[in-house]
Amino acid sequence: MRTLLIGAFLSITLFCAVSPAQAADKKPNIVFILTDNVGYGELGVYGGGILRGAPTPRIDHLATEGMRLLNFNVEAQCTPSRSALMTGRFSIRSGTYEVPIGGVPDGLVQWEIGIAKLLSAQGYATGMWGKWHLGSAEDRFPTHQGFDEWYGIPRTYDEAMWPSLDNAKGMWPSVGEKQGWSAAVIHPEHIYEARKGEKARQVGVLDLETRRTMEAEITSRAVEFIKRNAKAGKPFYAYVSSSMVHMPTQPGPDFAGKTGNGDWADCLAEMDFRTGQILDAIKEAGIEDNTIVVFTSDNGPEATDPWEGDSGPWHGTYFTAMEGSLRAPFIIRWPGKVPAGAVNNEIVHIVDMYTTLAHVGGAEIPKDRPIGVECCRPPRAVPTTPETARGCNCYLAALQTLRAQCFDASVKSPSVVSSVRLCRMHS
Repeated sequence: MRTLLIGAFLSITLFCAVSPAQAADKKPNIVFILTDNVGYGELGVYGGGILRGAPTPRIDHLATEGMRLLNFNVEAQCTPSRSALMTGRFSIRSGTYEVPIGGVPDGLVQWEIGIAKLLSAQGYATGMWGKWHLGSAEDRFPTHQGFDEWYGIPRTYDEAMWPSLDNAKGMWPSVGEKQGWSAAVIHPEHIYEARKGEKARQVGVLDLETRRTMEAEITSRAVEFIKRNAKAGKPFYAYVSSSMVHMPTQPGPDFAGKTGNGDWADCLAEMDFRTGQILDAIKEAGIEDNTIVVFTSDNGPEATDPWEGDSGPWHGTYFTAMEGSLRAPFIIRWPGKVPAGAVNNEIVHIVDMYTTLAHVGGAEIPKDRPIGVECCRPPRAVPTTPETARGCNCYLAALQTLRAQCFDASVKSPSVVSSVRLCRMHS
């Protein structure tokens, strides 16, 4: 028998007491904002903000309205984290365990049952805007994974730099036959617009100019989607895949020079502003009380000069196995359900989002494939050796502290004290 186990930030009184049938009576809207390479130490509420060149008042205030996690874990790269979010499965199971190189086959096959597919089957409108990074071919685009609409790029933003490497068009002279990048050899990354059941359309080329306007376009489309579905009274899942602060970290034209602290700080200010626009749209639509808002990041901070990020108190950057690579900021707001101003230090992993969001959306979890990890038995026993771990994904951290991704924990907040069995599914 399979049992649904909800993440630490949600108490038994919130979700464990809510059956999928009950959740179906009044399905909550879901707005999931996934930023790109935002490290643990970037936001004001996590010790960054003004120390990183720009305050983040809208995001900080969001944390006071909901719960902030201190031990939210992701994968070391963009693709595996996004795969885990979409499928609830560790990326090794789907072959999406590393960032793909442009021009080679990549992404999720249609056999995978993504969260958008589950929610769509429950009557949700589903939309995504921004970087997908889970398939470059038409049949692996988001609109083939349950999303009704998508605007964005299939891979990554550093490909915006490719066209600028064409020496024939730059200020530096070419040497011999070496012209640098050429579209005849490697095609540029295109910006797509797609709707379910229709072939995706190329609406632009990702270069340094369009890179600067992506965040504004992503936000405006997400806001329109929220308002449209709120007006129609239709529950929705809005996956806002922010472009901030991925390299090249370039602010939009309206934010360039705004902080006086350089492009990186200007991007931090723009990210906060765009988040505020989404929150304002939710409030203006009158759906705040029935909308779950999640703000998080896909991995640790950037390591490439001159766009280095900040991992706060942790060592490491993305593409490493260090703590700074795997811990990300995480804020969740659901008025009346998630206690306001709460802070939690229990371990939660990005794969937990799949089962959690499916549950509140009234969807059944697929039973024909492994989802998440197999948790330890008995429920209250934390494994201490590989023999007793019984297949759990556990590892030994500093000071001989065993960190297990499946265990029972007590959630303590100003209004909630309950025992919550963490993570995924188990047999």
